[in-house]
Amino acid sequence: MSQISFSEAKDLVLARLRQWLQELPEAERGRPRKIIDFKPYSVLDLIREVEMDTEVGKKYTYDEAKRMGYAIV
Repeated sequence: MSQISFSEAKDLVLARLRQWLQELPEAERGRPRKIIDFKPYSVLDLIREVEMDTEVGKKYTYDEAKRMGYAIV
């Protein structure tokens, strides 16, 4: 597992979220796609959460970095 900083992980996660956003039809972009702590989030919501460094955004960043094979140091 490679190690990266939180800032690098955040950039990677945002890039993936924006790519996912572009792949969705316009009408689907605001629909919930992920559930985090029993609350639904759309791709747009996730982008906002990660950009604003909320607790949800940080949790999502750590989880996605782990899925991509990175450890945040």
